[in-house]
Formats: sequence, C-alpha cells, structure tokens
Amino acid sequence: MRSKINQFLRLGEIVSVFLSFSFYIFIWSKIKNDPEDKQAVFLRLSLEKLGSVFVKLGQMLALRPDFLSDTYCNELYKLLDKVPPFPKHYVEEIINRELNSTTSELFSKFDFTPIASASFAQVHKAYLRDGSVVAVKVQRPNVKKNVDSDLSLLRKIALIADVILKPANKMIKIVEEFEIWTKDELDYQLEAANIERFNELENIVKDGIRGPRVYQKYSTNKVLVMEYVDGYSLSQIIQAKRDKNTVILNKLKSLNFDGKLIVNKLIRNTLEMSHIHGFFHADPHPANVIYNEKGELIFIDFGIVGTLSKKERVLILRYLRSMLTGNSNDAFNSLVSLCGENTPNNLAEVRKGYDLISEKLVSTFDSKTYLAQQKQSGPILVEVLNLLQRNGFQVPVGIVRYFKAFETIEGLIFALHPELQIKNMVKEFRRVSILNIIDSLPTTLEEKSLNDIMLKLISSIEDGLLLR
Repeated sequence: MRSKINQFLRLGEIVSVFLSFSFYIFIWSKIKNDPEDKQAVFLRLSLEKLGSVFVKLGQMLALRPDFLSDTYCNELYKLLDKVPPFPKHYVEEIINRELNSTTSELFSKFDFTPIASASFAQVHKAYLRDGSVVAVKVQRPNVKKNVDSDLSLLRKIALIADVILKPANKMIKIVEEFEIWTKDELDYQLEAANIERFNELENIVKDGIRGPRVYQKYSTNKVLVMEYVDGYSLSQIIQAKRDKNTVILNKLKSLNFDGKLIVNKLIRNTLEMSHIHGFFHADPHPANVIYNEKGELIFIDFGIVGTLSKKERVLILRYLRSMLTGNSNDAFNSLVSLCGENTPNNLAEVRKGYDLISEKLVSTFDSKTYLAQQKQSGPILVEVLNLLQRNGFQVPVGIVRYFKAFETIEGLIFALHPELQIKNMVKEFRRVSILNIIDSLPTTLEEKSLNDIMLKLISSIEDGLLLR
C-alpha cells in the first residue's frame, strides 16, 4: 500500500514538472519569443529537478539527435549528476552487507566525506591494509527500487504519449533502450569487467592510456573498489588554460604535459581500440580523463563503453575511407549496410541529403588544420547521424557511441591542440585500415592508378570479410 502511495506521489511530481515544462515550451516561450537554446536549458533544469533516473534519461537523450534537435542534445550533454551525499551509517551498512565486513576491518583509513556524489552512487577515498590508496564507489541505498519504480512510470507515460502524439520514433523504444543502459550502470561487476577488459587491451596497445586498477576482492555489484587516481582531469587543464592559471600551468609544465601528445594518444587509442579490438571507452569527456604525475592518461567511469562487431568495424572503416576520398556513393552505401535491412521508403531523398553533407566536406579538403576544416564543415559525423536517425534508420548503438566519442574528442582537439594537421588525422585512420597496404607497395606506378586499383582490391577483401 505504501509503495503504491509513494508511486502515486512520484507520478504527481513528474506530471507537475511535465506540465510546467509544457506550459513554458508551448505558451510562455512563444509569448516571450525565447530562442531554442533557452528552451533547451529549461528542459535540462526540469530533468535535474526530477533527479536520479531523469538525469540519466537526459544524458542518454543527448545521444539521440533523432529524438531531439542538436540544440537540445548539446544542452542535455551538460546535465549535472550531483546530489547531496547520503549519511555515513548507510555507507557502513551497504559495505557491511556486501562484503560481510566493516570499513574499519577492511581499510586502515576510510574517509566518510565523499569526494564525489551522484544520483546512483558516491565515491570515498580510503586506504587498504597494505597501504594502497583506493576509491570506493558505493551504490545509493534503495536506488534499484527507486529506479525500477521510475522506469515503470516512464513506460506508462511513453505508451500513453505514443498513442496520443503518434511520434515517428516511438517513445517506448527510447525507454526500453534506456532501461537496459540504466541497469548496466547499476551493475558494478559489469563496470569492473569493462575496466579490466580495457586494461587487458592496453597491454597490447601500449599507448599510455589505461583504466584504474580494480580490486576484485573488495568489489560486488553494489561496491566497486578501484585505484585512487590522483592528477589533473583534462577539464581542469582546459579551464586552467582559459583562465591562465599559472600555478596549474607551471605544474603541468614540470610534468612535461604536451597537448599535442595527449590529443594524438586519444585519437590513436580510440581508433585502435574500436577498429582493431572492437571495444572502446565511449565517454572520453574531459572530466573522465586524468593526467597523472607519471604522464599517463587514465580513463575513469566505465559506465558507458562501446562495442563494434567485425562487420561494423569493416563497414565503418569503408565508410570513413570513402568519405575521406570524396566517394559519396560508396560512403552512403556503407552507412545503409551498417543499418541493416530495415531501410526507409525515402532512401533516394536521404541519399540527396547525404550528398549535400558530402559536398560540404569535400569543399574543406584544402584546409590545413583539422580545426579550420571543422569551422567550415561543422560536425560532419553528427550531421550524418542526425540525417539517418531522423529518417528512421536503425543505427546500431555501437555506431552511435562511436560517433559521439569522436565528437567529444574533437572538442579536446580544439582545446588542447588546435594545430592538428588533417594529414595526421587521416594517417591514424589509415594505420588501422586495410588502406595501409598501399604504403607497402612499390611507388613506380602512377599514384592515382595505384590508388584506384587498391581501392577496388580493398573493397573486394572487405566484401569477403562481410560474407563470412
């Protein structure tokens, strides 16, 4: 009975915020002639007011330009996941229940004042008995119950909205996708597995980018004990550059911090991890990347990772190669193949839209730097993603996360190494592509003829891989 009353009260809170938002969007903003960016801010604040599940929902919607415009997506990407910490006795109770031991028995020192507090968990600094400094991520009490309750309400709201509004993209599908994402994020054993898989691959890649060490002995699906990562986040470094903070900048200089080297590492890591190993950190937000005193880059928060099947890796490489050589037809066909058999009826119209994007990109090929090109063309990958999703293509979630990861890295390029040469970016794509065959062939043939021959050969090889 009590749970039904609580759910009814929660529904009332959700409806109240929804009506307030609807009144502003459909009436008040029209009267005041507010621009779309101001409306997007109102949506972000509304979701923050509802907290927990709705903050996470907004973060997911930031990756869905088929559902919301670019302006809204960019604003929702700023969603804050900061909430007041929960009391000390809950921390002790959860750790005791999960690990069958007290904090004083497990740790030589445990700081009950959290270093971070979010909707689903908070993080504490502690010391193991052997002196290791660790970060202890503790799931909020009753969070799963609250999440399940909110998800149940969201499903009901989505079904009603689909019947009344009849949107092109069904809201219930968004909620179902979000439910899978959220439940994954609540499983810290899965996050621990993601970190360990990333670190195993790093032993192969060896580019100085890794995740924190995981202490499996002290970890469960509700408690995650990791290496405490000390250093400067890239967001702190970018802010220090903007503010001309000499204290931080001088410290970074003493640590041999090099924005060019950092950017090249991030590009190389994401390309090699995704295209060779089919696994990558899908949220390389500057706050999630730490630069430590050893000169390492350490990714934190592995709640969002991306995976690419062999077929997806082959097709995305074919797409990127075709796009970078100005072959709009092959590039578009690769995208269609990526999205599977459920293509919309207006394929010819979508192709025309893609040709316009391709022409815009080709017109920037004489740009010297990646920043100069992007200033002229805008975010091409995101535009392409918008075009596909807006027209009903079912873009695989791994591809969506890949595109968004590169959009985030683009922001880091502009902030840390705006002088990056396009040829260096292309070189990294070539390094992980079958195109590197060209580099090992004799140079006696005329370059254009050689490239034409090799592009046909590569396409044949890719076709063979896709037919396996």
